[in-house]
Amino acid sequence: MVNALKINRLRCKLAIIVCAALCVLVFLGVCIQLLDEPNPEIQEVGWKTYHLFTILSNMLMAAAAAICIPYAVDGLRNYNYHLPRWVVDLMFMGTTGVTVTFLVAIAVLSPAAGFYRVMLWSNNLYLHSICPVLSILLFFFINSDHRIKLRSSFLATLPTTVYALVYVLMVFVIGEDAGGWRDHYQIHTFTETLPLPLIVVIFFLLSFTVANVLRWVHNLVHSKRKTDIEHYYQHAEAFDYPDIESAIRALADMNHAQDKGGELTVPRRIMTMMEKKYQSGLSIGQLCMLYVRAYYCVEAESERK
Repeated sequence: MVNALKINRLRCKLAIIVCAALCVLVFLGVCIQLLDEPNPEIQEVGWKTYHLFTILSNMLMAAAAAICIPYAVDGLRNYNYHLPRWVVDLMFMGTTGVTVTFLVAIAVLSPAAGFYRVMLWSNNLYLHSICPVLSILLFFFINSDHRIKLRSSFLATLPTTVYALVYVLMVFVIGEDAGGWRDHYQIHTFTETLPLPLIVVIFFLLSFTVANVLRWVHNLVHSKRKTDIEHYYQHAEAFDYPDIESAIRALADMNHAQDKGGELTVPRRIMTMMEKKYQSGLSIGQLCMLYVRAYYCVEAESERK
């Protein structure tokens, strides 16, 4: 039987390591771009760094990763690593953005400018290669706490769609000579065969397709993990009791022993899984009250000793 507690603790440790690595690598990548000198190929340095979708998408991903770290640290304490849905949605947006960056870099830019130049040279190694791959692995296998619905895929495409619209405005409507942006992605070469609105639609469809592939794999992993966790709490010997009250007391006893003085966290999801086994008919509110009473009974006994 898979020990859900050990797996959950491992996820916490990996989340802290990977999220911290993403933050550091994105910071280094952005700093390199900010301090770099312009050249005929790349003029977007200094404050113009923020004209690049690569920079913006990686910064969004780093922000999402940074928000995950406190939840992972707390998960080490209570063996219950859980992210709010809004954090998962933010990570979905960031992962979609850097995945689009990765795909465009490897499929479009690499054939034109060379694989080493695009994927391995300078800060491209961080922002085009390492960070997107780490982000995808993080989203699939570590931070897969919620089942993502189809409507979230539209939210995930928001950063890329907004960027495409801003790019069209700054490059084709305002223009570089009037204070807009340089056409650093050479979109004008595509407008020779395709109308500009269609290019924007294609970019949206690409982002939406990427988001849905990410969502599909994420949900597969989520379903497998949820099944394993439910199986653990319904069949583990540590919680094999004749009634749910005894099982909850054992859970409270275990959590109290692991608590290092932090705030009491009521494992509502875990007790919901237990209820599926015992079929006691108690509401989740009643189960939570049982847990709190059992937890503080353990605490009182510990203080008397």
